[in-house]
Amino acid sequence: METVTLGLSFSTRMLGLAVFKSNTLLDYSVKLFKEKWSPEKRDLILVSLASCIRHYTVREIVVSIPEPHHQTVSYHVLLSTVESFALEHNIPTIKYPCTDIYKTLGSPVRRTRNSLMKRLISFYPELSMFYDKELENKTKKYYIKLFEAVAVGAYHWFIQTKL
Repeated sequence: METVTLGLSFSTRMLGLAVFKSNTLLDYSVKLFKEKWSPEKRDLILVSLASCIRHYTVREIVVSIPEPHHQTVSYHVLLSTVESFALEHNIPTIKYPCTDIYKTLGSPVRRTRNSLMKRLISFYPELSMFYDKELENKTKKYYIKLFEAVAVGAYHWFIQTKL
């Protein structure tokens, strides 16, 4: 039986989710949480995760970890909350540094969000409309968390097949 994997990329404001069965992308979404960081906001994020985990019977969670200078105290609280939640449901959590994901799936010459998104579209053409929307967003980046969630799921599958 193939394992269902949930790819996550999040901040305290945005949550990117991607559901995989092997290297097949089953579902993907991005959620925005505008409120100020609080325990209530943390709980809203967990409700989103719980719904996805139940609906797809997720068996493992893979998380894209941002570079240290992008990690706030609130981010660490959220990450430990996600890990505790997964542990309560007997779901392993595997963390990958975003730098490794970008190096493997992005441009070999220069690590950019744009090169990562373009590369992912070559694997998952259904993401192209979100790439176009992201290019239209000049000041605020919205869909990048979606692409990073897909990337961490694809990266995990890639790593597993190399073992």
